[in-house]
Amino acid sequence: MEVKENKIDIGGKTVYYLSYERGNMRNFILLHDSKQRSDSWAKIDALRKIGQWGFNVYAPDLPGFGNSEQNEKYNFGSSPSKGASFIKDFAEKLYLSSLNIVGPSVSAGVALKSVIDSPELTNSAIIIGGLGVDHILNELNKIEKPVLILWGTRDNIVPIDHGQKYHDLIASSIFVRIDGTGHCIQLEKPDIFFNNVKKFINNL
Repeated sequence: MEVKENKIDIGGKTVYYLSYERGNMRNFILLHDSKQRSDSWAKIDALRKIGQWGFNVYAPDLPGFGNSEQNEKYNFGSSPSKGASFIKDFAEKLYLSSLNIVGPSVSAGVALKSVIDSPELTNSAIIIGGLGVDHILNELNKIEKPVLILWGTRDNIVPIDHGQKYHDLIASSIFVRIDGTGHCIQLEKPDIFFNNVKKFINNL
C-alpha cells in the first residue's frame, strides 16, 4: 500500500491532498503550518506510519498553499473558523468521520475549532506549538473531546506557557513538554512525535 496523490473539488476550487487508506472508519487528518504543505508529512513518512496503526490518513494542502487553489471562504490565516469550515467540507466530501486532527503551529486553532464546531465528526485533536488559538480562547472550555498538546521546551516562536494556558482551559487535554526541541517537534524529532501520538491514541 502506497501514499497516493489526489485532487478534488471543494467549494469550486481544486484541493490537493495525500492519502494512505486502509478502508476502515478511523481517520487522521494532518494539517500543515503557514510555511509548509502536505509534503512535510511525507518527508517523515507520517501517512504510512500512522496508517499502519489502523487508520486512513489524509494530508491536504490547505487552500492557497502548495497545489491547492486559493479560496477566500477557507482563508484559515484570518480565522480558525474558516479553517474549521474547510475541514468539515473536506471530511464530508470524502465521507469521513471519527477524525483525529493534527494541527501544528498556526493550524492548531483550526484543529481545536473543528472539535468545537463539529463534535459529531471529530474524535480528538493533537496540537503542536499552537499558534492561532488566541482567537478562540473563550471557546476552549467547550471542548470535551481528548486533546494532546505537544510543546518544545525551546520553542522560540510561541512560548511554552501558552501551551500551559491552553491545557488549563481544556479539561480533557494532556500537556507534554518535549525537551530540547523547538517549534516543529514533528520535523525535529519525529520518533518522539510518533511515540507520543501513538500513546495518546491507544489510550482513547
